[in-house]
Amino acid sequence: MNKQEELQARLELKALVDNYATESDKDNQDYYVNVFAPDTHVTVYMNKEVAMEFHNVADLIAAYKSFGAAKEAFHMNGQQTVEFQDDTHASGIVYGMAHLVNEAGGKDVLTTHYIRYYDSYEKIDGRWLITERDQHFIFSKNESL
Repeated sequence: MNKQEELQARLELKALVDNYATESDKDNQDYYVNVFAPDTHVTVYMNKEVAMEFHNVADLIAAYKSFGAAKEAFHMNGQQTVEFQDDTHASGIVYGMAHLVNEAGGKDVLTTHYIRYYDSYEKIDGRWLITERDQHFIFSKNESL
């Protein structure tokens, strides 16, 4: 991969994870078919323990839809590092925050999750997709609004 191709791939991978966050804000889990490979493997960790595991994008979408929409959501990505194994395979780490407002006891509560995603990417049919994701909730906090 030459420098121009690498730069293009980095832009595409950044757009991939940013679009995941943007569509999550919209409660549009159906969009995840544009982010994850059909046979993706996603493991979600909370307190360093496996909380959920999915072996395809359809099950991931169904589970995330079952959580229900937050009253308000604001997902924000920070830095992303990417290492290329070859022209069609890469791995990366993405730092993110998810701010979710839900009602509890008649009051709005803001939950902020600090998340680190360990991703494997593959370029399939000309576009990058996430083939594996280890999603670590590093810590979370709740506050009344």
